[in-house]
Amino acid sequence: MWRIVYTGQRPQHENIALDEVMLKLRSEGRIPSTVRFLQFKPECVLIGYHQAVEQEVREEYTKREGIEVGRRITGGGAIYFDETQIGWEIIATREEFGNASYEEITRRICEAAAKGLRKLGVNAQFRPRNDIEVDGKKISGTGGVFEGGAFLYQGTVLVDFNVERMLKSLQIPVEKLTSKGIKAAEDRVTWLKRELGRIPPKEEVFEALLDAFREELGISGEWGDLTEEELRLWEERKPYFRSEEWVYQVKRAPESSEFLYGIYRCPGGTFRVSAKVDTERKVLEQVIINGDLFINPKRVIYDLEAYLKHTPVKDVERRIREFFEGRDFESVNLKVDDFVEAVLFPLRKLEAEDLGIEKKSLNKIIGSIGGSLKENIKNAKVMLLPYCAKPTWCDYRHTDDCGECGGCTVGDLYRMAYEKGMIPITITSFEMLRDVLRWCGENGYTYIGHCCYEFYEKRYEIFRKAKEWGANGVLIDIIGTTCYDLGVEEEEKAYHGEFQVELDLYVEDSEKILSLKETVARNGKKKKERPVPSPHLKDFIPEYYRIPKVAPGPEEDRTRLPIVREKSTDIGFIGGEKVSWEEALNEAVKLVSEAERPTLIVGPLVLWDWNEEVRRKAEAVRRLKDLIPNLNIHVLPDYKPKNRKFDPSREIDPPNPHLSILHGRHDLTLMIGVHCYRTDFVIRMLRKHTDTKIVTLCGLYGHPDADVSLSGTDPARLSTFLDRVAGSVRHV
Repeated sequence: MWRIVYTGQRPQHENIALDEVMLKLRSEGRIPSTVRFLQFKPECVLIGYHQAVEQEVREEYTKREGIEVGRRITGGGAIYFDETQIGWEIIATREEFGNASYEEITRRICEAAAKGLRKLGVNAQFRPRNDIEVDGKKISGTGGVFEGGAFLYQGTVLVDFNVERMLKSLQIPVEKLTSKGIKAAEDRVTWLKRELGRIPPKEEVFEALLDAFREELGISGEWGDLTEEELRLWEERKPYFRSEEWVYQVKRAPESSEFLYGIYRCPGGTFRVSAKVDTERKVLEQVIINGDLFINPKRVIYDLEAYLKHTPVKDVERRIREFFEGRDFESVNLKVDDFVEAVLFPLRKLEAEDLGIEKKSLNKIIGSIGGSLKENIKNAKVMLLPYCAKPTWCDYRHTDDCGECGGCTVGDLYRMAYEKGMIPITITSFEMLRDVLRWCGENGYTYIGHCCYEFYEKRYEIFRKAKEWGANGVLIDIIGTTCYDLGVEEEEKAYHGEFQVELDLYVEDSEKILSLKETVARNGKKKKERPVPSPHLKDFIPEYYRIPKVAPGPEEDRTRLPIVREKSTDIGFIGGEKVSWEEALNEAVKLVSEAERPTLIVGPLVLWDWNEEVRRKAEAVRRLKDLIPNLNIHVLPDYKPKNRKFDPSREIDPPNPHLSILHGRHDLTLMIGVHCYRTDFVIRMLRKHTDTKIVTLCGLYGHPDADVSLSGTDPARLSTFLDRVAGSVRHV
């Protein structure tokens, strides 16, 4: 016969103490199998047996709000309990469940619990690995633990739920803390009040679950009380489960250069691994494994840690597989391959020593995804950089480009990326990161990204998906106090783009890492000569401008061409739509003829006297000025801001291309001779700060973001454009 008990609303440590007592006594046959119902008071957060509090809980928030923090005896992830939630438990023996596996016991109990909720009028179903859902929304999480021939399996029922309070108590992605994010989270979970339109009495919930347990699991029995032995042992164990010794028993490895850190996720849970390595002898001295894991017996993790001590790094995979040979363990969706990958992930950082990275700096590398570290670095085509490493005053902070003004380390990394033939992109939002990684996958590009460990952990899934899409990568840590370090409020600001702290990037270490990649040759092997201004355009260069030693020239491989899908020089664009070159020409001429205050931006590809073709383009620009006397010509001599006062009537300083346009209130902006990657950026800045129409005369494949763009603008086509403009001007 079974016993059914309700132990009331109690503090978390009392409930956990009773779990341990009942499981132990049932394993020894000293109490009957039991269905237990429970509630918590005060509200609390419970973490899984193998988890570290500081990695799962926002303690600054829980302490401030009076939310208790405790540790379950079962595995799994951190969960939040308010005082309305109902917990249910089954304490029984394997024999009563036909000696079924852990996975089978999970399925049977969860399906029974789902049936109980259906009896209340809620369309609940079991969702592997261990959730119960209602039309795709989670209403209950479950998990269990074994001792000898007995097990304790527990679950929850959300009755009335404060999603925001849960999100702020747990270490979850920042966007879920916004009003939009909270709404999104509410769409992923549900509770009885929402489903039924009322809060059912707890007794009604108990009976519905019991009926289902009787029908599906063969449980029969009466309501009863705890035994005197249970009560005595319970009182003895309560202090222990309230102690820091229990709650904080799982620790992260010390913040020490001796430990390499890594995070690995799989369908069976999350691993957080810290590995202490003798880098001279390449020996794994110690490994610490934390995580959101269901595994039986629980001590498997600790036994594996002990087994791997003093193992040569090259033998770690073999030793892990050897450890599990002939060893029985049970879990939900955990495989030996997962343990191998989890432990090897931080060890791959050791390859960076060959690149000159010191042992104490190896954790500046977060990890290599989808391949070895050296292999991914060699193949890297894209550089991903965080907006929060740019100064708050910078116009580029929330754009995906950089002026390389020397004012922050982002510019240094842009320069390095260009030197190595890579495409640098500033990531300004999670949505942008997702789209860029998908694009990398579609093109088979490997990336090198810069972010904090917290961002990587919370965004793990998108990096995993990128690997599936075909994009491998290397992630490098950043310097400074991140929004995640400063608490909930600063995380919210960061998501809204209001985070004011400026971070830095590891420039010297990045140089060492990128040393594996060849530097892109510029102009063959000849040294670049100091540029000379075109005789047709030298009058438009401000007198105070100092000619640079080097300016980006016609051969410069610094464009966004690898990301361009349309590669025809016989087309044009109008409002983003692809049209014939002739149609785009007619629309461009129309805009020029109607403009009252037009301006022309002349970039280095035409401004400097590179070759005969460029001279002919420069001559055409001079002719255009003669045709349209009120045309303002502003120059972009190079792409290095001078950080000094400039004359907005003559020149565009790269960080502020909009200022020159605003200065003359120009209603039309034409662009010629500006490299494609810079043209795209100037278009975005003009869109952000002005209402000018934009026409680009592109020598390559055009710019869909402009109002009108002509592709393949060579001297002959430029002459055709001028002839049409001349005819239009005469007609007017």
